[in-house]
Amino acid sequence: MSQDSYLVVGGGDVGLATAVHLSSQGCLVYLFSRRYSVINKTKIVRSTGLFLPGNYPIAACSNNIQKIAVANDGKLPRNIIICCRGQDIESYASILGEYIHSQMNILIICASRFSGRVFGKVLYREFGIIETQLPAIADVNNSPFACRGNADDQVAIKRFKKQFKVAAQNSEMTERILVTYQSLFENLRPAISSLEVNLDKCNDIFHIPLILATLEKWELGESYNIYRGFSPRTGDLIADLDSDRLIIAKALGFPNLSNIYDYFKTAYGTSGPSIYEHIHQIKALDNATVRNLHHRYLSEELPFGAFPLQVLARLVGVDTPFLDSCVTLGSKFVDEPLRWNAEFLELDTQWLNSQL
Repeated sequence: MSQDSYLVVGGGDVGLATAVHLSSQGCLVYLFSRRYSVINKTKIVRSTGLFLPGNYPIAACSNNIQKIAVANDGKLPRNIIICCRGQDIESYASILGEYIHSQMNILIICASRFSGRVFGKVLYREFGIIETQLPAIADVNNSPFACRGNADDQVAIKRFKKQFKVAAQNSEMTERILVTYQSLFENLRPAISSLEVNLDKCNDIFHIPLILATLEKWELGESYNIYRGFSPRTGDLIADLDSDRLIIAKALGFPNLSNIYDYFKTAYGTSGPSIYEHIHQIKALDNATVRNLHHRYLSEELPFGAFPLQVLARLVGVDTPFLDSCVTLGSKFVDEPLRWNAEFLELDTQWLNSQL
């Protein structure tokens, strides 16, 4: 199998955008999505955005992982990019597990914290793959692009973000990931460790306050844009929540972690003294809408983003009043249980110290 073969897992917005991006560079792309898609027949992903417009061919698309493996002599491509929500990472590990081997390079594009760690834990629990036999499994702090799906075979890439960071289990594994993916994603940069890259995730930091400030619309199931029409005071709440994240990071040995202002500046090129100004400068968010009560902005960001961050705060004994308030209130509006605690994630002092 060619080293230029890639398996993209997940047929959502980011999965389709990733398939388009890889195909545009001449890569042989396989797409696995649990949802049936017309791409299964056409083998074409349509791109309608400002960036990379056109129709992009892929080698195969299926909602049956065995069919993709059969097309490749019973194996999966060595390089796998998983684009998913936190609540899906365990099931994807179960689906892929029987094909996983130590030479694979797995990049997980997921807003949830510690998704790569959870993926590895499932491989051990269900398939007996011990730590020394794991592939390189890397988390990123952000997705490489802002995009929006318009149909099950169509995506609009609105912009490439200026930078996103990556880290795997250790420095050697991170280097493997960089060698594999940096020529394809020129905006990819290494982080110090898996802990740093997971502390550096910020989607939950701005999504949760924006949802909490519009709970009436959320509960009524209205279709609305959370990024437009919010007040400067809600922007201040985002900054307060981010200050709790930075307090946790400092207590864990990362005193220079980028704040939310730098996050937007680095990803989108924005500027200004307030979060309100930064978000309103991002044209790629002009048509971003929340459509249902199970949208990831709360159903993923709280149980798999903010809650694990709170778990870290408890481990290091720091006060996080804004984070605690958001978790307490937000958890009343999601059905997902708060499972990703210290025991489940196997977070302890020894592992935390190894990440410095």
